[in-house]
Amino acid sequence: MSGRRTLLFEAPVRGFFLLDGRRPVGNRFNRNMGYVIDGLLRLADASLYDTGGTARSVRTSVGGLCLDTSYDYYLGVPAFMRYGFGTAAPSVTDVNLASPDLLQAVHYIDTVEAATSTQLVLANRWAPDGDKSYMEAGLFLHRLNAGFMFLLARTVFAAALARSGYTEYFDGYALSLSASYTRWFARALAATLSGQDRTQARFRPFTATDGLAYVLQAPRSFAGSPDVMIGSDNTPPSPTDTNLKAPIASLASQAQSVEVDTTLQQVRVVRTGTYTPTANVTLGEIGLFANLNGYRAGALAGRKTLLVRVALETPVTLYANTTYTLGIVLVLT
Repeated sequence: MSGRRTLLFEAPVRGFFLLDGRRPVGNRFNRNMGYVIDGLLRLADASLYDTGGTARSVRTSVGGLCLDTSYDYYLGVPAFMRYGFGTAAPSVTDVNLASPDLLQAVHYIDTVEAATSTQLVLANRWAPDGDKSYMEAGLFLHRLNAGFMFLLARTVFAAALARSGYTEYFDGYALSLSASYTRWFARALAATLSGQDRTQARFRPFTATDGLAYVLQAPRSFAGSPDVMIGSDNTPPSPTDTNLKAPIASLASQAQSVEVDTTLQQVRVVRTGTYTPTANVTLGEIGLFANLNGYRAGALAGRKTLLVRVALETPVTLYANTTYTLGIVLVLT
């Protein structure tokens, strides 16, 4: 092999609306979801499309989601669900429900952690003040300033969802992460939505690449410095991984972008870099890292933490003196 080679490795993310009395229903992610994740990882403000289709800045540069576009506005939990009557097929470029109705405030935030998967669950108990028959649902991020809202995910039901007036329901939403995603990533996302930005608080524990336990800060859990590293061991990933199994190096000249694919109806957060080995090496794994804000023994510091690890089913040989473009792709399907 000679010349430049490009190798990108995917880690899929799925989303589901959890409806009281129904089986989970899959969603279509909006491009805004990709921009939010990208902004948190890079510690940069995100430009999201509000429900009127106007691009507006959201302050993800603080590492959380509970601060509005102005430092004068501190938010509580900014996640909301909403049902509607529309039946138009969902698209990655949707900015709102087709025919929106009542809002439901998320007040339950937790992770469901299994041996090979993790779910971030956002839910609420609520009751309509009249009988309803819904055909669509959406997950939204709310910004206090001027009441802007941003659609993150939408679904259309195959059959109408009945909600009786003055009857309590427990409905929710789940971000479903495969074994390639660590539970530290899921917990950090949960922390970004928790508490109130004026007061930073302790959240849940995570383990950094140094092997030590820390306690996440809420809601400013992300601390920047994303990094893609490669390694040689292709042991299957686990949500409890804390590092690559056999690290080789970080990539050079790293860059990150969001791809909105209207053909495949996917949103992808892509981080790439280059690597030129001086001798043949075996590529068996690739990982995405970032600093998370963690408390330990009373002190706060950002600690490098593994967020995503993809193990290759079949290792690849990278040949000496060949420049490779390598990357990891978070695919929101």
